[in-house]
Amino acid sequence: MNKSHLRGPGAIAVILALTATLAGCSTAPAASPSSAAKPGGIVKASIVIGVGGQLSTADVFTGIDKGFFQKEGLTVTTTTLTAGASAIPQLLNGGLMFAAVDTTTAVSSTQQNVGITAVAPNTVGVPDDDGYAMVVAGANSGINSPKDLEGKKVQVNQLGGTAQALTSASITKDGGDPSKVQFVEIAPPQAIPALQAGRVDAVVLGEPNVTIAKGLGFKAIFNPEQNTVPKLPTFVFVTAASYAKANPQVVAQFQRAILASNQFDNANPDAVRSIVAAHTPVPGAVIAKAHLPLFGEESLTGDQVQRYIDFLVTYKVLQAAAVPKGSAVVWAP
Repeated sequence: MNKSHLRGPGAIAVILALTATLAGCSTAPAASPSSAAKPGGIVKASIVIGVGGQLSTADVFTGIDKGFFQKEGLTVTTTTLTAGASAIPQLLNGGLMFAAVDTTTAVSSTQQNVGITAVAPNTVGVPDDDGYAMVVAGANSGINSPKDLEGKKVQVNQLGGTAQALTSASITKDGGDPSKVQFVEIAPPQAIPALQAGRVDAVVLGEPNVTIAKGLGFKAIFNPEQNTVPKLPTFVFVTAASYAKANPQVVAQFQRAILASNQFDNANPDAVRSIVAAHTPVPGAVIAKAHLPLFGEESLTGDQVQRYIDFLVTYKVLQAAAVPKGSAVVWAP
């Protein structure tokens, strides 16, 4: 396997390079000026949020349904993303105001000076054997541990992203060599069909796809978050730095709404399942069995991201000389 897929942001460099032009010529949209900000008050704004097609962005739907965004003066529209890197051009050209992306993409974007800043936590690593994200393979594949992925072809939703980073680190911790794994980029909706067709030997899935795959006879091998980044931010909400600079109060309102949603979601799993069922085509029976993500309940800090960066460097996912400081990744008003 080409090690550039594992080291540094090279795997998403094409998208990031394209966005550099956008960063130079685009103007971030201002918040809807339907009401002027008052001291101690709020700015009413219409925002578009990029979300994943899995359960990881249930907090956005909770914020809509439970009125957390409305309380903060925010009218929300969502659009579905297949990978974190695909959000970056839309953030820079004003098509999105906020998006949930994997933390590795946020770090790589900062490293490339694209003009993206992280503003709030989405999910954090699940410290349990059975997690929201799992590596899944055939029941008779002979794959029973991370090390067994050596010599195999493994699907990830984005080359160089968090799924590949955590899987690679898990392989290393298990005594294996991730450079002997062929990672291939396949969007989540096509991951299980690729496994069924034998085009890949294993897939890295998030819920509800883990539960769907198990229902088809595949087996969950390991949780790549458990022994790598437990409780550290695995996905974060980002915005264009220019948007944050122009609309700091809207960003602060978004942060409060997301934290309220995250706290609610962790405390009310049954309600979350009902909300997700109302917003996605996934059958309720699948959602009922799915492991929910663990959502970040504390404000995102540079220290949290720094520990994640240290993990990436330790397992040679990124080179120490090239990575930014955690404080540079997180928005500071």
